[in-house]
Amino acid sequence: WTMVAGGGASVVYADTIADLGYVNELANYGEYSGNPSRTETREYVKTVFDLMTRSKHPEGKSKILIIGGAIANFTDVAKTSAGIIDAMQEYADKLKEVGVRIYVRRGGPTI
Repeated sequence: WTMVAGGGASVVYADTIADLGYVNELANYGEYSGNPSRTETREYVKTVFDLMTRSKHPEGKSKILIIGGAIANFTDVAKTSAGIIDAMQEYADKLKEVGVRIYVRRGGPTI
């Protein structure tokens, strides 16, 4: 699973996952960019979390979520990160229940 900021970055992340041989495990493709508000980001993340937590991995493995992006040009990274954290707090129990491991690589002027 991926939540990547920026259209170019989202392509790079998806291509890299495929190049590493995990294309069959890539559960989604999407991106958030254009300086979304905290609320818009939260609602996007809640949609991803809703889909991600509907069931456990069929083989009992942990689900992996990669939150990433390159260096933001005009997106307020602090604001979008706050929206992500809001959704994480709401979905914390479900994320734990399904066994989600989260990796973050994000940068920008307001982080």
